[in-house]
Amino acid sequence: MGEAEPPTGVPDRLSQHETLPDNKGAEWARQTVLEESHEGQSLSDDVGTNFGGEHTDRDAEQTAVEPRLEAYFGPNAIQITAFVKAVKTAKVRRFEQEDIRAAEAGAAENDKEGSRLWQLLAHASSCDPISIWVWPFIRERIGTLVGAQVNLSQELPSRILDHVIASVSHAAVGENRQSSRRMENELRLAIAWLLERRNADVTDIANQVNHVLGNAGGDVEERVRRAVSVGSRAELQASIAAINLVYDQVRIAKHERVVERQERFDLKAAVNELRERTARDSEAINRLKGEKAELEKRVEEERTKRESDNRHHAHSSTQRQADVDTTMQRVRGLIADAADAVQIAMKRADDGSLRGLKAAERRIASAIEAMTGVDK
Repeated sequence: MGEAEPPTGVPDRLSQHETLPDNKGAEWARQTVLEESHEGQSLSDDVGTNFGGEHTDRDAEQTAVEPRLEAYFGPNAIQITAFVKAVKTAKVRRFEQEDIRAAEAGAAENDKEGSRLWQLLAHASSCDPISIWVWPFIRERIGTLVGAQVNLSQELPSRILDHVIASVSHAAVGENRQSSRRMENELRLAIAWLLERRNADVTDIANQVNHVLGNAGGDVEERVRRAVSVGSRAELQASIAAINLVYDQVRIAKHERVVERQERFDLKAAVNELRERTARDSEAINRLKGEKAELEKRVEEERTKRESDNRHHAHSSTQRQADVDTTMQRVRGLIADAADAVQIAMKRADDGSLRGLKAAERRIASAIEAMTGVDK
């Protein structure tokens, strides 16, 4: 990350008093470090001890600052540290709507480059009233920049930044120095908002803005070496933090690659096992189909045999019944003949023989009646 360069078509250096805001524990990953001024002042010196002359003069200026946004964006520039101190001293919880309307009008008139807004944003994390006002205001500026067709709440951060870069690049071509600096600050404000409010990935943003930054290429290692060896304290901190960020990302990427390989290996093993199980199941299904076909064949044979047996049994029963009927007819004939003989014998017999013949007649009649019942 090191030194931040302006976008393509924006040749001016960034303001000496600008820093990125803190972002909930990720300051080291999101801070932009600026080059030292021609007088040799570092970033920490600009914001801290060497702004505005002697110590007593600075204290006197701070005590005279009004804790109102309208005053900060007024015709006369106010030191950001003095304004923040005045807001905290006055225990301002939230800026009033009248003050906000006047401040927004003053910003359009007196902060056309957006430098004051950027400085205010740099202190948003340490001052709640500023944070409450500045983020929605920056969101409105981004919406105006990209147009109403881009939904800032639902669109991906990378897509929003693409629209911002396109708008900034088009606006910066052929513009004067003030417009170029304004477009540069608009880009930086949009990046800060995406990081803070949309949780954008800092490496994705770096990749997207790399091609629009002047002198972003070149010997990166030499630039980092220079920032670490002879850069300001802020440059040293930011460079070390950026290197650590890269190491962390490489470590995470390696871990994810190992996890991905393991998952791929496990998935491949699971697929092979599934294939083997499918083959076994297919074999079992084919075997069961064969057994089913064999059973169906046997059932059909048994059914055919049963039907044949039933037909044969029915035929046999009919034949037997016919034979029985024939036999019964013959028996009835014989018995009838016997009865006739008994009748004849009765006419010739004496009394003792007559009684025996009558008994024989009754038995023959009973036999004939029983045989008749069997026929029915």
